[in-house]
Amino acid sequence: MDLQTAKQNLHKSITNLQSRRNELTMADIEAEVINNACLDILKNKDLSNANKYAQAYAQAGMALIPQYSEKEAMNAQIGIPQNVNWEGMWDFLRDYFQKNHGIEIDNVETTPNTFYSSRHERFENNNLVSKSEVDRTININFLNDNQEIIVGIAPSLSPKKALRISKNERQEKFKGTDPDYLFTINYDDFDEIDNFILEMPNRGLKIVYFE
Repeated sequence: MDLQTAKQNLHKSITNLQSRRNELTMADIEAEVINNACLDILKNKDLSNANKYAQAYAQAGMALIPQYSEKEAMNAQIGIPQNVNWEGMWDFLRDYFQKNHGIEIDNVETTPNTFYSSRHERFENNNLVSKSEVDRTININFLNDNQEIIVGIAPSLSPKKALRISKNERQEKFKGTDPDYLFTINYDDFDEIDNFILEMPNRGLKIVYFE
């Protein structure tokens, strides 16, 4: 991976994103640097050279965006090798590029569903400990004929992959590939999401998200 190629790829991606959003924040630029580098590494199956890609894309960010400083570049050089080794990264990138760029990075069909929560209840060891009226956006992508999901809760939970372990007419349960997580989707009479439950059994934690 050389700097010139990284600059070309990043410039094309940022230009596409800007055409879709008009204005970009520094967080947008940081995500573009990291996600394009990770996509390049995974497409080329070149994990052993992740640090070289990280350096090239970080330098490309500084060259293309004056406000993208050495601080952001350093964060990218640390974050890219970490992110690219996460088992769910390809699934995350599929969702990222489809939603933000309208680009399909592979032929896997996904069915997105977004649940907007305005309040949630927190339980510890089955005891209700708090109620919060705050907005959360729960993004769920169904894959493999709904046998798998990628779920993220903005802004509190980064995307997690999970496999379905049970299903009935009103409920689906999914166990995370990270075994610390368990997700439950409850449906109403119209097959719309009624509530969403995040559990971390090892901590005795359960959070129920309501519309």
